[in-house]
Amino acid sequence: MNNDDALSLKRQIRLILIVDAAERAGLVPLSVLRLHSIAFFSNVLSPVWDIPSIEGSLLKRHGGPFYPPLQRDLDRLVGLGIALIRDVSHVRDENGRWRLEGSYRLNAEFGPRIISAIAEWPEELRILNFVRELTLAISALDDSDIVRATEEDAAYSDRQIDYGSVVDFAEWQTLNYSANAANELAHYVTSAAAPSGAEKLHLYVRHLHARLQGGR
Repeated sequence: MNNDDALSLKRQIRLILIVDAAERAGLVPLSVLRLHSIAFFSNVLSPVWDIPSIEGSLLKRHGGPFYPPLQRDLDRLVGLGIALIRDVSHVRDENGRWRLEGSYRLNAEFGPRIISAIAEWPEELRILNFVRELTLAISALDDSDIVRATEEDAAYSDRQIDYGSVVDFAEWQTLNYSANAANELAHYVTSAAAPSGAEKLHLYVRHLHARLQGGR
């Protein structure tokens, strides 16, 4: 397996985990932009759980995160019958380009068996738990806020990065403002025990929600 195929397989596994976690959190069927937003947070916040990012950079868009390679892998999962799509349509993005719109969920015939197989590998089980906890935290947001949350994310909202430019948090540089912010918020928790990775995710998502509501 070459590097491109290996990366595609990692993305497909991450997609399966995200859609499975979304179903557990009551977010399915999962729209395209909500799925890509969760995928973004799974990349940018993975260091909180000492998990490497699959994609360390992406193009900054007005409409929120969107990964073309991830979408191609999602379409591949639909073609394989592993993921199901409904309400299919095409919409124009802010640059006038057409993209597929729809809502996704896992095929109940294949999804649980794939998740069970993934959970047999210790490293993949750790990623599964991370994605489930992250998605659970995100599920507390309103539908529109799930997509808008990146407007307040420390990495994506960096004013030094213009729309149409690359947001880089783990590709060519190691500085990850989002993960740093999540770890920093943990310092404000008054508890005898240090906050867990799960608590850091929930704290960060609550912080984004407060900023979306105008709080500081």
